[in-house]
Amino acid sequence: TSEVEIDEAVNRFAVLPLFFLLGAALPWQQWAELGWKAPALVVAVLLLRRIPIVLLLRRPLHLPLPDAMYLGWFGPVGVSALFYLTMEAERLGVDDAVLGAGTLVLTASTVAFGLTAAAGRNLYVRACSSENRSRGADIP
Repeated sequence: TSEVEIDEAVNRFAVLPLFFLLGAALPWQQWAELGWKAPALVVAVLLLRRIPIVLLLRRPLHLPLPDAMYLGWFGPVGVSALFYLTMEAERLGVDDAVLGAGTLVLTASTVAFGLTAAAGRNLYVRACSSENRSRGADIP
């Protein structure tokens, strides 16, 4: 319980303000300069970053398909990715397009997972309950 309270405190005082600042300073111009590559990058990252790996590890981890799909989809690119991106960009002197692409993926991930959270949870609960029924388990 104490760890949950600490996590909520960190979320409230560090992560949320950072996302607010990111939202206030979105690099729209850099995103526009990426052209057609921007949506392709977002789709590729959202679909290929976690889902295939979790599906490949489903058997060794003994995960039912609904659990694997849920874990594969709901893994947003977080604040730590933004931190590492800016730290390495400064150290290596990378092009601004790299920072633009990184912030685009972070923003798109946050929006995509936020928009699909309720529907995804409902699908997951429904899939789990139907799987429990097919196994003959009692559903509370």
